[in-house]
Amino acid sequence: MDKELGNDNEKYIIVRSSSTVLASASNKLSTWVSIKINENWHPHGSPQIHNDGDKYFIIQAMIKN
Repeated sequence: MDKELGNDNEKYIIVRSSSTVLASASNKLSTWVSIKINENWHPHGSPQIHNDGDKYFIIQAMIKN
């Protein structure tokens, strides 16, 4: 799942995944990022990880020029 923000010249999205298992959340994010790279998006910075005690949440900012 992703969210797009920005204007026509530059776009910015956050690709995110979540799971109770870190490896699963990582694999899901990797799949989404690969799909977006094939659509000419580029990772912007490092992925961020959060654990709320039940689930792992991983997000990756991406940009498209």
